[in-house]
Amino acid sequence: MTRPTTHGGGEAAPPIAGDPSTFPNDAELARTLVAATTRATLSTITEDGFPYGSAVSYATGNDGLPVVLISEMAEHTVNARGNERASMLISVDVADGDDPLGQSRLTLVGNLRELDKPDELRRRYLEVHPYASYYADFTDFGFWRLEIERCRFVGGFGHMSWVPTDIYKTAKVDPIYESAASIIEHMNDDHSDANLLYVQALADLPDATDANMVGVDCYGVTLKVDTPAGPRMARIPFIEPLTSDEQARPEIIKLLEIAKEKFKNKQ
Repeated sequence: MTRPTTHGGGEAAPPIAGDPSTFPNDAELARTLVAATTRATLSTITEDGFPYGSAVSYATGNDGLPVVLISEMAEHTVNARGNERASMLISVDVADGDDPLGQSRLTLVGNLRELDKPDELRRRYLEVHPYASYYADFTDFGFWRLEIERCRFVGGFGHMSWVPTDIYKTAKVDPIYESAASIIEHMNDDHSDANLLYVQALADLPDATDANMVGVDCYGVTLKVDTPAGPRMARIPFIEPLTSDEQARPEIIKLLEIAKEKFKNKQ
């Protein structure tokens, strides 16, 4: 059977307005997803060849490889002792009413191997999961790392790719991911007029009637827009990529000033 390449029989959605070339690449999105999440589904292979899924907590080093702390009593550890091939599914939390298939997720495939000297990775794991310090030194617990061979990123419907492992390992984590949710909430709750002006003046959607921010990263903002012709997505880039949380507010204000000036010149 030939795998289809489009959803819905190939009917394309309206193009993204603004500058879609400024979205982060899939390697950056994958690394940011891994950094923003601390829980995953680990799948190992049973003695009789069946996939076995279990819930785990993880942390990562600078290379984005996930590290888990697991017990010799656990089935996944028994499986890994017999067959080190494993995969890990990492996905974003989904709000009530949202479609989980429309959200980002990542499957990392590789070999699960015990670390003889976890050292810095141990410190990092316990920093992310301080409760684990209670049992981290139990004799039956050990730190294991998934040595990644393949990465499959899915950003939602129709957005998916295999990310080369070397590119994944060296990709940067978005520097504002920790504050993105609060920025989006603030803009939608208190500055909906600014969101609308962004898309009218900077995304060439002058007939837009409403706009909600749905994403922000170091390269720009993403908005869902209502127009007389139907819903659209819009991408507005920052003047320069951000390198810290502190830069987000002034850059968003700068975009508003540019939008106001451009809107005024069109009148």
